[in-house]
Amino acid sequence: MLHRKKNTTNITKLMVDVDEKQIPMIIYRERRRSWRVAVGQHSVNLRIPTTWHYGMPENPVEWAVEWTQAKYRKQPEIFDHFFLRPPHDGQLYQTLFGAFVLSLLPVSRKTAAAKISGNIIQIRYPEIWGEREQSEVFPKLVSKVFAKDFHDRFSERVAILNERFYQFHYSDISFKYNKSNWGSCSHTGHLNFSTRLFLAPQIVVDYVIIHELAHLREHNHSPAFWKVVEYAMPRYKDQVSWLKKYGSKLYF
Repeated sequence: MLHRKKNTTNITKLMVDVDEKQIPMIIYRERRRSWRVAVGQHSVNLRIPTTWHYGMPENPVEWAVEWTQAKYRKQPEIFDHFFLRPPHDGQLYQTLFGAFVLSLLPVSRKTAAAKISGNIIQIRYPEIWGEREQSEVFPKLVSKVFAKDFHDRFSERVAILNERFYQFHYSDISFKYNKSNWGSCSHTGHLNFSTRLFLAPQIVVDYVIIHELAHLREHNHSPAFWKVVEYAMPRYKDQVSWLKKYGSKLYF
């Protein structure tokens, strides 16, 4: 007979007040020995054991709240995605492949759909939708239509840089509205890129492409890996700095 482990995770949600803003926090009390706090995609996440362990703060929740407040005051840009408003009608997107204007059409339907016509991104969505649904769905739809429309041109740039510097073999290229990284390279040679790169300068995009191509040779971030990157882009650190400074602002 198969026995499943009982899920003993206890979840608590709260809002952290800082400088007239509220940052969502989720506390996970679970069976674990370590504890950690990190800024996630949708909340600050605190993971702590169900019982106190040596090395933990006496009050880990209070500590995490103070950590969040201090982190926000030091690096407010890493919290920008918590305060994003939904895209608005007439919004302009400056992309790698030109400028596009968003057209929002509330209609009597149950689902949303998007398409690109010329330089217009048209989204038809249920007229009953409020800000929550719009904030969740609109950016994903913009990402999806850009990924489809830009795929061939972006892939061509990957091929050009690979031919110019490496001549490595890779299998295929895909896109995802990824907020945790800018790209990835699988062990089978599949290259994936965040659609957020469509909003970045060309030189920054080239760095991310070169970074992922380099992983076809070195599957880690060892000194040998960075030598492969540096061969193609000697001043790659400038682009790393740009992403750290401005990357949090690249959202649809």
